[in-house]
Amino acid sequence: MMLQNRLKVFSEAEMEQIHQNALLLLQKKGIVFQGDDAVTCFARHGAAVSGHTVFLAADMIEDALFQCPPSFLLEAPEKSRSVTVGEGLLIHPAGGEIFIADPDGRRHSPVLADYAAIQTVYQYCDEINIGGSKPLNPIDKDDRVKGLYLTLAAMRHCNKPLLTPVEEMDERQLECLKLYQILYGDDDIFEKHYVTWHPVCSASPYCYPAHASDGIRLFAERNQPVVLVSAPMSGITGPVQLYSTVVLALAELLAGIVYAQLIRPGVPVVPSASLTYGNMRYATWECAAPDTALLLGGMIQLFREYYKLPARAQTGVTSSKTVDYQAGLETMQSFLFTALCGVNLTSQSVGSLANLLTLSPEKTVIDNEMISRVRYMLKGMATDESAFALDDILKTKAGGDFMTAPSTLAHFKDGWQPIVSDWRSYDTWADDGAKGIQETAKDKVKEILANAPDSLLDPCQEKMMTDYIRHIEKKHKIV
Repeated sequence: MMLQNRLKVFSEAEMEQIHQNALLLLQKKGIVFQGDDAVTCFARHGAAVSGHTVFLAADMIEDALFQCPPSFLLEAPEKSRSVTVGEGLLIHPAGGEIFIADPDGRRHSPVLADYAAIQTVYQYCDEINIGGSKPLNPIDKDDRVKGLYLTLAAMRHCNKPLLTPVEEMDERQLECLKLYQILYGDDDIFEKHYVTWHPVCSASPYCYPAHASDGIRLFAERNQPVVLVSAPMSGITGPVQLYSTVVLALAELLAGIVYAQLIRPGVPVVPSASLTYGNMRYATWECAAPDTALLLGGMIQLFREYYKLPARAQTGVTSSKTVDYQAGLETMQSFLFTALCGVNLTSQSVGSLANLLTLSPEKTVIDNEMISRVRYMLKGMATDESAFALDDILKTKAGGDFMTAPSTLAHFKDGWQPIVSDWRSYDTWADDGAKGIQETAKDKVKEILANAPDSLLDPCQEKMMTDYIRHIEKKHKIV
């Protein structure tokens, strides 16, 4: 049975007060939407507008929240790998890292082959539910067509649900979506199914840049989910008090939810807890600080309990620059706390180092095990009649053992087992090379890449995609 209780950061009364304070900000301060289309849309639906500042009344916010579904099916190219967002705990890739770590810990700028390799690792790590996105930003492709190459690489190497790489909201994103139509063999796929989404990040405090509001509009118009990310840093782009930073982030997210529902009533919206603690000692932000965990936990509770929405969080992260003890303790602290708070969907939870600046394939494999451990604990223990071996308990003598009891023989393989950690005896471990977890993970990454097929795509599909990309390159004179 599942664990009985979630961690709670706020009381019921405190959640209500936070909601009311967010409404107050939206009514008195408003939110800036720099996109002209967004301002026009809000005004057309009765919101008060002054320049690019939009002021939202409580009833408009309540109407929008009522239209948001509490869960939705995100479909995969391989149907058996489709997932329901809003139920259980799902893991999707890192996003935004600008370096990749070598097995020995040195970092360098990635190329497309590195991006393809990490998608292959995602494919074969069972605890990772979603692929694609932009965990790396390769430097060897022209920005005009980079999103196309990333999308194709993800489709070649991963058949889990695939997120589009984050690109500016112009024809480049529409070109990436064209590859989904080829993949699914259906020009109307977006009207029928949810197959990807777009993350939109507000610019705290109180602002949605034009590309962000354009992203909401583009994906909502096409009936694809929108992930709303508010990421204020306490004391830097948010108030120094954690509580006030929560209120600010919530106000920004509510404004984005309203806009998405005005564009397409009923389109899925996933709010994300991506708040971080601003470390005033170094004028930096710390994604793995205990303060950050409290910020994320409070937002998750609001999403799940107060608003009945899927709860996403940026969690399972570390400021460590290498795969070491600090990386392990911060990653587990961050991920376990948010998991116990009830998070439905996490980002940055596999492979991320250095406050989201670096991606490590080896840490990805290690984090895959960490997630497996947490998921196992979240399931709790069986408590039904079959879980109580009464006969064996009564028959076993005092001072005896249960090694050969029928219940032991029937269930000795039921417990959790490690993937890259080593539980063998010291002598067995030493005789086998005395490998640490980093070296074991390095070997696992090599094994995954060596045994993976060149492509998971049908050759005809892949040719259509590559021909389309060459057409775009020719059109824009890209060599």
